[in-house]
Amino acid sequence: MVKSGKRKFVKKEKAKVHLKVSHKTLLPKGQNVTDTNFKVRKIVLHGQLKERGEHEILSKGNLNIKELLSRLNHHNMWQRQSGLEGLIDLVASYPPQTMAVHLSSFLEAASRLTLDCEADIRKLAVKLLSSILTAVDEEQIAPSFEIVIRYLACAMSHINSAVRETSLNVLDVLITKNPKLTAIHCQTVVLPGFLDLISSKLSDTTSRKLTVQINEHTTTSVWRLKVLNSLRSLLSAIVKNTSLGSENSSDLNRTVNWKDSCRLYVPLYNSISLKAGPLDLNILQKAEKNSSTTEIQNYTASLMPLLIDTFIEVAPSKRENKNNSEISLQTASILKCILDIILLLWKIFQNSDNPSEMMSWFSINYGPKICQTFISTGFPYITLNNGGHTPDKIKKHKTDTDVVLDLFGDSTVQSDIKCSKQNIDLCLIYFLLSKYKILPVPVKIISLYINNSLNSYKSIDHQSFVVLMHCLETVSDNNDLIKPKDSFDLNSVVEKLVNIHNEMVITDGRHRHEKTKLVFNFLCSITSKTHLKIADEVEEFGSWLTLLPEFLCQRKVPYHLAKALSNVSRYNLPQFTKSLNMLKPALLNNVDIVADNKADKINGQTLLKDMMYTQCDWEREIGLVN
Repeated sequence: MVKSGKRKFVKKEKAKVHLKVSHKTLLPKGQNVTDTNFKVRKIVLHGQLKERGEHEILSKGNLNIKELLSRLNHHNMWQRQSGLEGLIDLVASYPPQTMAVHLSSFLEAASRLTLDCEADIRKLAVKLLSSILTAVDEEQIAPSFEIVIRYLACAMSHINSAVRETSLNVLDVLITKNPKLTAIHCQTVVLPGFLDLISSKLSDTTSRKLTVQINEHTTTSVWRLKVLNSLRSLLSAIVKNTSLGSENSSDLNRTVNWKDSCRLYVPLYNSISLKAGPLDLNILQKAEKNSSTTEIQNYTASLMPLLIDTFIEVAPSKRENKNNSEISLQTASILKCILDIILLLWKIFQNSDNPSEMMSWFSINYGPKICQTFISTGFPYITLNNGGHTPDKIKKHKTDTDVVLDLFGDSTVQSDIKCSKQNIDLCLIYFLLSKYKILPVPVKIISLYINNSLNSYKSIDHQSFVVLMHCLETVSDNNDLIKPKDSFDLNSVVEKLVNIHNEMVITDGRHRHEKTKLVFNFLCSITSKTHLKIADEVEEFGSWLTLLPEFLCQRKVPYHLAKALSNVSRYNLPQFTKSLNMLKPALLNNVDIVADNKADKINGQTLLKDMMYTQCDWEREIGLVN
């Protein structure tokens, strides 16, 4: 048997280690010799103690452009982030001429990193792109701008929803910094991408259906609002670029000044700089297949059903109040974007090769559907009081209301609770469409809202008031809406505008306020439509024409006032002409034209002199015409 009990562990003394003595003698006796038969390696520290040039461009981290660009291709996120921060620092610190050689590399790197998987990198890339476009002129960016647009198209079709959202931020930067280049390059590349952001193609057809955005922080309706807002900004840039080109081409008038003591040289030809155009051998075939008119028509055919379906999804199902429909702030913002897009498309039609054909096609195909969706079911609209921003301490993520306020500002909630901009835009769209198509909605509904808006004109903001005057100009050109009995009563509107103008003039005699100018210009433009006979039918308007020349008796007359009165004098209206002839001596002695520049001052004085010479209507004088 095994003995029981505790085993005693005796601590032994640790044995000493004995070193072995080599029998080989390293050094011979009596000789002081060292053996040098050993190998060494040189230690190299990359990037340490580099010599920098005296005029070399360096960031705050003492890195040059080449080193910063190389960091942007690094697999580590922090390296890419430091590279972007260094480039942003260089663009802000140095003049753009010093970095002209690397401009295309900067744009390519910033555009490529907008597709990065990290949100911080994408944010810095957008910031770098914005700083480059701010610092560098448009002429220098133009050759490399196509690179940015191609990467933008890739971002809009990216599989990652966060990258697609970043693409909208990139587009906003491009439109803000370089609207002209963006309008030129984005028409064929970027515009189709908006359709893919909110819809998908149906199989074997050209039609589309709305898609649902799957995201933790953004609802589908808010995502569509962001897309429509960016589309509206792009279409606005395209319209401005097109209208700017037409204004430059149509400006053929010139003023020639001379002195009696100098020889007069009059230029006979316009100094137009010629540009080299690309040589396209298949230009005739391409003109037939891919004309701009066909492209915008096909794009509109795909876009309009999506806009209508988008509003149907967020619009209230039932109308609780007979006088108006209450909609949320988010629905009102979506409606605003949709109506702006429709009006911008209409302006594009007006500037196209076949404007009347395009506007007629649009009115026939989409006029009844627009009236049924936006006017018949809910017009006019008002917004619900959803409050302002949610405090940052309470919320974890932005609410739908916060996103709307970020896009359109807090003033949208405070000043446009009655949705005046949306309702007046609907009136304008109705008048534009009714010129080419008989619409299912009676004009009385629109006429009632126009009159109510004029009664409360003081509460309407400037932008909405401009559209309101545009509505009245459109109505005055459409005889089909004025002549029938159950139609738009233009005479009562003109009478109301005369009273409004008389009220405005009490505090604004020189017509400095924008609303006063708009009302005055519209009343003056009505005189050109002599077939309406408003001066004879509306007594208040005839009296207003009689008092009109008295505005020229002021010590100083604004140029726009002289220009408008000159247009009135062309039509030889008896109410205006008699009063003008009586005031001629006072006009010649008193008037000084107030203008922003010397050319307008000279033109204003010329217009005033032309008004002094009236031509009699001899056919009426001798009795040939009643």
